[in-house]
Amino acid sequence: MGEGRTREARRLAAHSDWSATPLGPRSQWPTQLEAAWEIALECPLPVALLCGADLTMLYNDAFRELLGSKHPSAFGQSARKVVAEVWDDPKVGPLLERAFSEAEPFLDEGVELRLDRGRGGDVGHRAGAGAMDTGDVGYYLRSGSPVMGSDGEVLAVLHVVVETTNAIGRARAVAKLAAMLAVAVTVDDVCKVVLRQAMVAFDGLSVSICLPSPSPSSWRMARRHRIEQLSPDEERLPLIWSELGEDMAALIAQAIGRGEPYLSDNGEIVAVPFRTGGSQAALVVQREASPVPHDVVAVLAPFRELVGDALGRAVVYDAERTTAELLQRTLLPPNLPQSDAISIAARYEPVSEGTVAGGDFYDSFFLPDGRLAIVIGDVVGRGVMAATVMGQVRAAVRGAALTNSDPASVMAALDRVVWDLDALWPASMPLGSPRARPGMAFGGELFVTMLYGAVDPATGEVVLASAGHPLPALLFGRASRHDGRPRGRLLEMPVGPPLGIEGVRPAHHLTLGIGDMLVGFTDGLLERRGEAFDEGEDRLLAVLADLPPGSPRSVAHHIIDAMLQASGQEDDCAVIAVGRSPEGHRRSAIVVPPMPESVRAARDWAREQLTDWKVGDGDQHTIVTGISELITNAVLHAGTESHLTMDLDTGIVAVTVADSGNRGEPLLTGADTMAVRGRGLSLVKAIADAFGAHRTSAGTTVWFEVAVDRVEAGAATGGWTT
Repeated sequence: MGEGRTREARRLAAHSDWSATPLGPRSQWPTQLEAAWEIALECPLPVALLCGADLTMLYNDAFRELLGSKHPSAFGQSARKVVAEVWDDPKVGPLLERAFSEAEPFLDEGVELRLDRGRGGDVGHRAGAGAMDTGDVGYYLRSGSPVMGSDGEVLAVLHVVVETTNAIGRARAVAKLAAMLAVAVTVDDVCKVVLRQAMVAFDGLSVSICLPSPSPSSWRMARRHRIEQLSPDEERLPLIWSELGEDMAALIAQAIGRGEPYLSDNGEIVAVPFRTGGSQAALVVQREASPVPHDVVAVLAPFRELVGDALGRAVVYDAERTTAELLQRTLLPPNLPQSDAISIAARYEPVSEGTVAGGDFYDSFFLPDGRLAIVIGDVVGRGVMAATVMGQVRAAVRGAALTNSDPASVMAALDRVVWDLDALWPASMPLGSPRARPGMAFGGELFVTMLYGAVDPATGEVVLASAGHPLPALLFGRASRHDGRPRGRLLEMPVGPPLGIEGVRPAHHLTLGIGDMLVGFTDGLLERRGEAFDEGEDRLLAVLADLPPGSPRSVAHHIIDAMLQASGQEDDCAVIAVGRSPEGHRRSAIVVPPMPESVRAARDWAREQLTDWKVGDGDQHTIVTGISELITNAVLHAGTESHLTMDLDTGIVAVTVADSGNRGEPLLTGADTMAVRGRGLSLVKAIADAFGAHRTSAGTTVWFEVAVDRVEAGAATGGWTT
């Protein structure tokens, strides 16, 4: 090592007062010690010379990088004091002590240490527990060699330390990549994992994942910068994709054409191509201009293989999920009928994210006599075939009910439909056959559970029949609870056999009072492995007892959220809630074009309606703020016209914004004020009394509710709010 690179270490050694240390004056140092110090100075690796029984520390310039701001005060101090925070580690102090006292050399090929780099003050200032909490975790390759005097006495220990933190970090990044890719199922999930781990593995300043764009001969790109600090909520948001520039596209084409990673001459750019089944993808890393370390090159091959396989699986999964989602959304009704006297809402929750095709279904429609039909059911099995059968059964319910709405007649007609559907599957492929996949054939085992009923909006009279379906729940409004009834209970009614199994399904009659609700659900809400069905019913009753005031829509969402939070989810579940509206129900709706100026127009329209409904100024401000956020969200992300609806049931204003865009499920960030995306929906959720969002066959629907005070004298209160 030249004089220029050892200037500081030599100067410190030359100008230190060694007579005040256990080493004594420099002129009296043994020749062997001077020679060892010269070796340390000339070595390009970090080297410390620990001298005498006190292990007084001398070190070269390369070693000072390990000490941080402990340098230069650490020079000439005892090693026991300089690294007091790790000295008691069996691989630190004891090894060095033994090397000196017993002349025993050592080689430690890997140790994890939490070193205090001395940022808090002088050497030893933060030794102990505090240092263990605040130090830097690193990995080190270390050796210790005794320096012997002429009489065989140990003079010092030559301690070579090479930090391997980056190399080990890269290896761990690849291992973590493999673990995380094993559970990443969508292309978006895979790309998020790749961006995070590539930043570590390749020392990236920024990392871009590039995929073929849906449009021909073009690419799209998602990027992550090292300086970005994303909250956990922001990490869950979808990636932002943009079109690729010409320079980046040319770079990717070069890497793909070579079939191997491209490294620029100055190490500033690394482009890694992937083969994902029949497609291509690439990763572009921008680094500081410096030679690419050998350990970075070493992780390229496993990185390429892992990411290529994961992207290939994710592309196939996304294609299948899109088909299944389209099927499910098409088969379920995009909207449910409403009237001034009856409100109805539903929610469907698949068993896991991306599993959107199943056999649960619900429906509601007006019958020729003016009554409202309500249906909720469940086809045995899961997957696309169960969803296909579900769609056929749901269509058959409508046909049968519009011909003859009597429950017995509807159920009998559906028995024949289920028998015919079951007969379609070849006998050579029964359930469980090695040639069949689960849910792809029924072989005599197809059956459907269903709850069917009709509600008279004028009187609240309901007639119900159950074909093997779980008992619905009845929620009582304020008027009905005057006689001491509980908030809710399971309806006591006869249950007949499932559709496809011939039998009698007796009709049950009841009357909904003002503010009462009937809530139907599928067994996925209640059933859990290893427990009796009535345990799920008990959980539901507890949820109903604590149910906050709300409309059928907020009730349906709250029931599912509370039940799944309490016991998890093992099957698809659906909930439908139909309520007899409180007195004074009002509704108004407009269509909002997908233009920025539409936001102001929607706000003005809402204020006019709310003023006409005698809603107070404070509540008006809350509602208009929520509408502004939802319309802005629809204009920015859906790009289609939106249907804005406001309902006033006594005490509650409900706002719905429904678009026909294909933007995926709306996502919320948390309340983090530093969040950069998704804060609009979080704001709406924060100011509203109830909030929800879901996909429909038409697009995306987002809604919120606000309990309001009306300014007119004697305005009624209560209804859903009790």
